[in-house]
Amino acid sequence: MTPTHHTVLITGGATGIGFALAKKFHSAGNRVILVGRREEALRQAAAQLSGCLIAVADVSQETDRERLVRD
Repeated sequence: MTPTHHTVLITGGATGIGFALAKKFHSAGNRVILVGRREEALRQAAAQLSGCLIAVADVSQETDRERLVRD
């Protein structure tokens, strides 16, 4: 991946494919925001990616999606 220095928001980013993508984007110099429903899993994932941000949200819920955009 070529460094882009963009901000990348990844839903389901704490585990599995989402976390694999987060690692790729992070290593390419992007700012990564992990989104998921389980705060502890997000914290553990973010601890492995320096400077990574987390947002606890259920993107199937309209109020959570609105909060993500607003905050």
